[in-house]
Amino acid sequence: MRRVYLASLILLGILAGISTQSANAQLAENKAFLLEGNGFAISENSILTATIDLQFIIAKKGTTSEFTLQNGLIDINGKDLTVSDFSGTILKNGQFFKISSKTLDAGGKKFTFKALGNLVEKNQDNSIYSMTATLSDSSNKITKLIYTTKVSEFTLIKPADKNKKTDIIIRILKGSANPELQTYKEQVGGFLFNYFSESRISIISGGTVTFVNEDIVSHSLKSGTSNNYNKTLKQAFTADGRISSGDIQPGKSWSVTFKEPGFYRVFDEKYQWMDATIFVGSDSSSKIIGSSKNLRN
Repeated sequence: MRRVYLASLILLGILAGISTQSANAQLAENKAFLLEGNGFAISENSILTATIDLQFIIAKKGTTSEFTLQNGLIDINGKDLTVSDFSGTILKNGQFFKISSKTLDAGGKKFTFKALGNLVEKNQDNSIYSMTATLSDSSNKITKLIYTTKVSEFTLIKPADKNKKTDIIIRILKGSANPELQTYKEQVGGFLFNYFSESRISIISGGTVTFVNEDIVSHSLKSGTSNNYNKTLKQAFTADGRISSGDIQPGKSWSVTFKEPGFYRVFDEKYQWMDATIFVGSDSSSKIIGSSKNLRN
């Protein structure tokens, strides 16, 4: 019990320290976001690992902000909680945010989730928020959650020509199937190996994305939802049946037209460390997120 108490103080101290750093606001209205985080769930007698994965849109509604959840998953020590009744508030121009939701575990047990996020740092592509939360059940038993989260933004811009559709090319990079074999020089910046040339993009409804396989083996892409990674089955995603490429042989390509607005999490069926998120917006042109290079045709 004493270990748990001391560990809790250490974690809170670390987050309190980094939250004092100066940073600019990131969360804003009329945009779509992917929030991914890792941390700990702290109860009276245990500290367990915890992850969170949320895809949502923030829209302006009168004088308030409306949070609309597309997909949501909270995991505590391998047990998944699905998210519903999601709402949120932006505070101090995105310096802070509050979110709340209902959650449900695999056995049907209901919980209430409430969280407060504090912006720590941001760059051109992502923002880092520290996030503290509580998970309470019907008996008011409370589990505290502490996360470090990365927020990726999907920016949509009004098109000059509303009749123009957008095409985007995403390259499946050489070595994606065997990242452990990549040398230091082959990795991006010497530290991070990417699997797709772009992993965060947005596109107008009716636009087409073409995946070009530059790897030396075939790849098979599907859309789905993320879940707790099963090391035995190597299963990080569950297919939702919306899109499926079949085998894309080396040197070949596959194109898909996105007609329905919303989020699409695209993963490789064989190599599930490979995934990209596509946000399809209506009545907007698209912009590739996280890159200075525009790969549209």
